[in-house]
Amino acid sequence: MVSGLSGSLQQYLGGLDGIQSKLNTIEAQISSGYRVNQASDDPAAVPGILNTTSQIAAQTQTQANLNQTKLELDTGDGALQSAVKLVEQAISLGSQGASTLSSNQATLVQQVQDIQQQLVGLANTQVNGRYIFSGDLDQQPLYSYDSSTGVTQLATATSTRAVTDGQGDTLWVAKTAQDIFDPRASGGSAASGNVFAAVQSLLTAMQNQDTSAAATSVDSLKQADDYLNQQLGLYGIGENRVASALTASTGAQTSLTQQLSGLRDTDMANAAVELNQVSIEQQAAMSAGAKISQLSLFSYLG
Repeated sequence: MVSGLSGSLQQYLGGLDGIQSKLNTIEAQISSGYRVNQASDDPAAVPGILNTTSQIAAQTQTQANLNQTKLELDTGDGALQSAVKLVEQAISLGSQGASTLSSNQATLVQQVQDIQQQLVGLANTQVNGRYIFSGDLDQQPLYSYDSSTGVTQLATATSTRAVTDGQGDTLWVAKTAQDIFDPRASGGSAASGNVFAAVQSLLTAMQNQDTSAAATSVDSLKQADDYLNQQLGLYGIGENRVASALTASTGAQTSLTQQLSGLRDTDMANAAVELNQVSIEQQAAMSAGAKISQLSLFSYLG
């Protein structure tokens, strides 16, 4: 008889442990916000959780890359807009020089030199410590300026760093300062639209008080202005592509986050109901346990 009651008590205690385990699990789900805190909570859901988490991490990295590119494109766009304004100032100065060079030569020369220096500064624009127009040599400037020697090319760089979207399509390949300000023909001479060469031609004309050369330099400056505006247009295309890719990546990440939530997160409303039900079950079990203990004691005394 005693043996039978001991077995019942043992079964009861095992059931009580099971109820407590359920309570612990539900409370952990509520406190952490996760339905799956460890693989044993739902082994079938684990592969989906890991895969979705990996995809979210990839989208996060993609967005970081795109935001950095957006910053560089926006800054580059601003630099090119400033360069266009400077070249247009040089065109105005060239027009003045063609007619009044002898009377204000020193002033005009200084103004053109200032434009030249500012253009080199724009060619050496930095974002977060990177020279955005230096291509693969982004830790150094490609040009320098000195009032006595003018513009000096410090290095020749290519640009191979391509920015891609989530599908691997190329969105942007950064241009170098040489591409933008100092394009060269196949023979190595300054190509049509060369900004530095056009400004230098105006400066030389003014230094030599050559009104005819000043007038000719205006044509070169206009070609440089057109060329810069073409480059500005390419930057605009790049900005639009990156903005679209960011929108797509953000949308994909939102969808993935919702998917992960469905796989991993706790349904708080259901968890609260389940917690209440298991708590009632525990209370009922403990009441039944008190009766079992009394029966066991009476049998022992009997």
